[in-house]
Amino acid sequence: MTDDRKSGFAFIAGSLGGIVTMAIHPTAGSAALPPDQLEHLPTMSRIAHSIALVSFLLLFLGAIGLTRRLASRENPANHDRLALVALAVYAFAAVALMLATSVSGFIIPGVMRHMMLDSAANAPQWRLVIDAIFQFNQAFARIYSVAASLAILLWSIAALRHGGISRAISIYGCIISPVIIILIAVGHLRLNVHGMAIVVLAHAIWLIIAAIELLRHPDPNPVPNSAPNPASLK
Repeated sequence: MTDDRKSGFAFIAGSLGGIVTMAIHPTAGSAALPPDQLEHLPTMSRIAHSIALVSFLLLFLGAIGLTRRLASRENPANHDRLALVALAVYAFAAVALMLATSVSGFIIPGVMRHMMLDSAANAPQWRLVIDAIFQFNQAFARIYSVAASLAILLWSIAALRHGGISRAISIYGCIISPVIIILIAVGHLRLNVHGMAIVVLAHAIWLIIAAIELLRHPDPNPVPNSAPNPASLK
């Protein structure tokens, strides 16, 4: 199996995992559930965010393959390195997502469990603690959403300049990425569960179509292995 096909499958699996994460992610309204159902929220949150961590690992593996493909199309006389810069930005987004996911999926549920075991009189103080931790989560979620969108924008520009994936999906990336960044910057896109679902879906459309391009049209001239062939040394 070629690197392009492996990257395509990684993109599809990671994107579907992200969609599943948002589909099962507890919402703010879940706090109003009866106590017997409320006890299951921390477990559900851990499951959802564990899927998110694995999914983004797959997406990053796919991103490495996509970067290799786009970089191989660059004109040797004018390496602009946009694809490589995009990968670096995506790695930055991966760190932010790991922190946001860890806070939301493992720290907040642990605090909620302590809150449920404590007396009702201390509930307001626990809510203040949860709200403070949630602000950390929001900061990392914004960093991830902006950085991942910027990476998709750079990959799309690289593809428009040198080829590698279709112009249609590249143009989509050049449009949707700045829109997401601007909406977050001006505060119109709040990164609660519904806001993150919008970001994840918008990115998933680009990633899945790019994956289809990698699967249907593997690069006929992959980057050669730099290691010398033992047979050629004889």
